[in-house]
Amino acid sequence: MAAESSILIDASSATTDVSEAEQTLSDLWDHPVLSVSGDTFSLRRRTHGDHRLQLTALELSGETHLAIEVNRFVGVAELVDGSLRATSNDEILDVGAPFLLRPGVAEAWASNLHAELLTFDLDALSRFAGTDAAASLRFDHRGAVSPALQRSWELTVAHVSGVLRDAELRANDLIRQAAVDAAYAAALAAFAIDVEVADAPVVPRAVGRAQEFIAAHIASPLSIGDIAEASGLSVRGLQSAFQRTLGVTPAGYVRSARLAGARSDLRASSTEHDTVAAIARRWGFAHLPRFAQHYRAEFGEQPSETLRR
Repeated sequence: MAAESSILIDASSATTDVSEAEQTLSDLWDHPVLSVSGDTFSLRRRTHGDHRLQLTALELSGETHLAIEVNRFVGVAELVDGSLRATSNDEILDVGAPFLLRPGVAEAWASNLHAELLTFDLDALSRFAGTDAAASLRFDHRGAVSPALQRSWELTVAHVSGVLRDAELRANDLIRQAAVDAAYAAALAAFAIDVEVADAPVVPRAVGRAQEFIAAHIASPLSIGDIAEASGLSVRGLQSAFQRTLGVTPAGYVRSARLAGARSDLRASSTEHDTVAAIARRWGFAHLPRFAQHYRAEFGEQPSETLRR
């Protein structure tokens, strides 16, 4: 997925007016139609992210019915509280687990709903999957295809949500790009979103081009899509080429390169002027314990030991 210059989103809204609520929902979905039963109604929405990936907390009080057209953004929703019955393209969704809002028409019947959604720009998701044609993506499943992949999705969402909710992490281009890529990869895997694309031949020269590109851009927001484009392969072709040629994923290769960059900075720094946390974030590592774990596995010592020495 190519790194893009993105306008950060940090928006909240609240209303008791149905028309205003429909206008708010139109930021994500086309032609939302909201019906309310009774006198009690309110909508609260809080959104973080950028145009590629948005985390939204949505609360609807009262008894409501919502119909939407899913065109620009697909999303994965999770019920936090309240009661909900929902369909996607007339197929009933299992709302007891994270469920996919696929392209088409979705409806929801809710009572005092509190839900969280992670929404993906459909065009960007298509490019990440290896195609420029969003229509060629296949959404054959409404939920995660296995308990293990559902758990993997939930762990990824917990990490990505932490990044998007934290103003400092959200503003760090390296960390935000890594979170966007992680969410896209997890969604494609967990919900088996697929496209039939013929991969380019896997050749060492393509891997070499990818390595050169990574070295030249290692300090910039760098996505798997960037690397794939530079190598001349699709995302899938790139992943296969790295596994076969180097025995590592592209993401793992980038992480190792950034760990090496962090090590270089740690060795050149003074504890009076720099900290492990500051250097870790400079190289795109948002979670300090995980950074220390990867660092020790790579170099056989803790980053604090390198800094002291």
